[in-house]
Amino acid sequence: MVAAVREVAESDEFILKSRVAALETAVRERTGARHAVAVASGTGALTVILAALGLGEGDEVVTPAFSFISTASTVALRGARPVFADVDPDTACLDLAAAEAAVTRHTRAVLPAYLFTTHPDMTGLAELARRHGIALVEDSAVGLGATVDGRPAGRFGRAGVYSFFPAKPIGGAGDAGMIVTDDDDLARDMRMLRNHGQDLGVRFLHHTVGFNCRMDEITAAFLLQRLPHLDEFLNARRRIAEEYQERLAHLAPDVLTPPDGYRDRAVYTYVVRARRRDELKEFLAGEGIETVVYYPKPLHLQPAFAHLGHQEGDFPVAERISREALALPLHPDMRPGDVARVAAAVERFYRRSR
Repeated sequence: MVAAVREVAESDEFILKSRVAALETAVRERTGARHAVAVASGTGALTVILAALGLGEGDEVVTPAFSFISTASTVALRGARPVFADVDPDTACLDLAAAEAAVTRHTRAVLPAYLFTTHPDMTGLAELARRHGIALVEDSAVGLGATVDGRPAGRFGRAGVYSFFPAKPIGGAGDAGMIVTDDDDLARDMRMLRNHGQDLGVRFLHHTVGFNCRMDEITAAFLLQRLPHLDEFLNARRRIAEEYQERLAHLAPDVLTPPDGYRDRAVYTYVVRARRRDELKEFLAGEGIETVVYYPKPLHLQPAFAHLGHQEGDFPVAERISREALALPLHPDMRPGDVARVAAAVERFYRRSR
């Protein structure tokens, strides 16, 4: 990291210069996309895409009721309406049938999100979008390096996003994101929008009102060093997730593990569904094991979306998962024996309480 900072400083290139361009090229080659557009964050990527699609007041976007807030907040900030749909009980991702039922004549896009160790039914959602003539925007923020039905994550719709937030499988030195698309016109508009709507060839000529959503050269330099090791990072996470599966499977139904089959997935964090989740979390904290609740409230019950008029019971699967989901420790630097220690502590909790 120190060498990357020194190199950038000596080059006198700081924002949207040669290293950003090189990172865009590397992501294009990795994913097979025609275009890769570097932006300041994964949330910024969604913001830029939705603006480029022209979403605004009166438009609706179908999105999951259980996800990180940006899948819905970026829609609301365009003046459009997030239309929540329930999630699949196994994957916690947008349920295909629920998404279909949520489509109306006002729907302009469907915005599914990848979560934790799993992904939505992207083939089914792509067909849904095609049939209804709406855009599919893929919140594949945690998906770089994963494949779904033989295709790279992020490559099923009009555009997909990747996040380089430090905790992601290929984290940067700060916030950063990338958009991939095969749409030439959309890519051109997004390149302008990320930089205040400025013309791509004429400085200070602005065709639209855009954003300050540019990737800096230090971040790009750091990511260029890490990207060649992406498969190594992913394989380390997959091995940890697989060990958890083996050690926790016998605890069902007290603990429900994610769906098996990690070979093609980009494992972000390992989230189980646990009975008496909050008591388990407290017990593990007493054992010196840190856990995280993803997410304590589904999106339709967040105060930020109270104006949409939802109430408890509207999306029962999302609500149930929010009461049960608990992320166990997972990072590539875990030592041999760490997973066994966590699993043994989880087992002690349920054995003690029987």
